[in-house]
Amino acid sequence: MKKFIIIALLSFLIPLLKINLTFSEGVYTPEDFKEIFLKEIKNKLSWIKGEIYVEKIKIEPELVIIPKNMPYRAIFIAKPKIGSNLLILEFKKEETLERVKILGYVEAKVPVIVLKRPILNKSILSEEDIEVELKPFSRLSQDVILDKNIALGKQVRMSLSAGTILRYSHIERPIIIKRNQIIYIIARGKNFVVKAKGLALQEGREGANIKVKNISSKKTLWGKVISPEEVEVSF
Repeated sequence: MKKFIIIALLSFLIPLLKINLTFSEGVYTPEDFKEIFLKEIKNKLSWIKGEIYVEKIKIEPELVIIPKNMPYRAIFIAKPKIGSNLLILEFKKEETLERVKILGYVEAKVPVIVLKRPILNKSILSEEDIEVELKPFSRLSQDVILDKNIALGKQVRMSLSAGTILRYSHIERPIIIKRNQIIYIIARGKNFVVKAKGLALQEGREGANIKVKNISSKKTLWGKVISPEEVEVSF
């Protein structure tokens, strides 16, 4: 008797399950709306070089029946960003207009530069000092460094502990010309280059303007540091 009842129940439930499955395949589901939301967010935040994902999401109305073949228009209420975003989906077919409101909290994990070991003030950063780690974008400082090539070869402006996430305010170009160093003063014209020995009257980083003195003429000039041994002047 029990066996007969079980068979009867299964024969009744299986068609219902098939109908429900077919129905869900033909209409938008909450998971579909989440995928649409994430796709639209990624399109708007394409400048972020990392993994964008949705932490929380709320869909209103919770129960809506919209065929998957119905096209939609996506409208963000405010500029999309990391954090809370509101997306309105408008589904229109002939005279029918359905709206779905999606409120989602967006986060992204982006590659940042982290110190592998303690670094002393004035040290020059090398490959052995740094590594790349993924960190939540919303918890990072605005001046965080996202490209290790920007950090390599730079001088730290203070002592830093292991695990520090590097920021632009932590680094600077190293001093490559010292005060009282013998250098070459370079002057360029349209079809010529003049090179003379000089004395650096100031220390300088690459690209900085410093005061130098021509050893032969004793003339003092201002020039741009272009290498550890050269300062270019204009005239």
